[in-house]
Amino acid sequence: PALWKRLSFSQKATFRNLFRYKKRFFMTIFGIGACMGLLLVAFGLRNSIAEIVDKQYETVWTYDTSVSFDNDDPEALAGVEEGLQTAQDVRTILPVQQTSLDARANGVTKSAYVFIPEHLEDLSEIVHLQNRQTGEAIALEDGSVVVTEKLARLLSLEVGDEITLLREETEEVTATAIAENYLYHYVYMTPATYEQLFHEAPEYSTVFLRTDVAQEGEDAMAEELLAIDGITSVSFVSDLQTQVSDMMRSLDMVVVVLVVSAGLLAVIVLYNLNNISIIERRRELATLKVLGFYDGEVAAYIYRENIWLTLIGMVLGVGIGFVLHKFIIRTCEVDMIMFGQSIRLDSYLYSILLTVLFSVLVNLFMFFKLRKIDMVESLKSVE
Repeated sequence: PALWKRLSFSQKATFRNLFRYKKRFFMTIFGIGACMGLLLVAFGLRNSIAEIVDKQYETVWTYDTSVSFDNDDPEALAGVEEGLQTAQDVRTILPVQQTSLDARANGVTKSAYVFIPEHLEDLSEIVHLQNRQTGEAIALEDGSVVVTEKLARLLSLEVGDEITLLREETEEVTATAIAENYLYHYVYMTPATYEQLFHEAPEYSTVFLRTDVAQEGEDAMAEELLAIDGITSVSFVSDLQTQVSDMMRSLDMVVVVLVVSAGLLAVIVLYNLNNISIIERRRELATLKVLGFYDGEVAAYIYRENIWLTLIGMVLGVGIGFVLHKFIIRTCEVDMIMFGQSIRLDSYLYSILLTVLFSVLVNLFMFFKLRKIDMVESLKSVE
């Protein structure tokens, strides 16, 4: 009662009508909620897949160039490092061993890359190890390993658990941290840990670089690096980003299909429910016209209800979209890839604006229906 007394007459009429037609109330908010949810899924999927590139190559992997060389010659690495140090615009040089092995825990075995950097002090310039949820930096320690997030999830691995590494021998080691990662599975360890586990020194065959070269100068730099004795190939992160960006263009069509589907759902649901409502309340609306309500005032009488239904439906749609996005992401993921887990703020904004746009379009259509209500015929009808 305290709230009801403070409402104006039009507000009281609006809320009375909302709760008077309960079936229409629930059908409308679920229709709007489903529309909003589909829009969030569409934009959220694009966000999640785009994050693979953005976060993997900008947040996790911070190097921009990698070179491979023939490591059969024991002096090959020294010669390559010497040549790289004299190359222009090379800022950081980090030799790394990356070899494939099997990782096992809790009865599950998955393929992963073991990543051993030669110089730990340069690792943060090449790979940024951090916890995805807290953003806390992770340091490599002797006697333990750091496991990437998707691998830990597949192996049901928690911090402090033992992980078994299978190569020629089977070795167990403690995973002391779980690091953010989106492409492939990695087990990070120090050279001392690798020697302790596998009783041999690491054999470095890849060198990661941080350079000051713009994308336009990468071709010239590739020629300079390939001229160094021992280097067999050069690759740039920008090339990988370009390839994935091309793939994203095909994903845009999926987003368009989902947006169109959501729009059709919203328009059809709202139009039909509003049309039924006008037919059922034709006598009530005709009475308002007889009492002197202009067409715009009669439309506002209906629009206020639709606005509240749209707002409630959008709140429900945020929950539907969030849950559906999580489900689809977990369902679509393949073993070697982890999609982004969040929906960006601008995606929520776009979904809200499009839902409002669809609602406004339906209200405009309804205005012409309201203008056609015949006062005489409606008041003559027998209920």
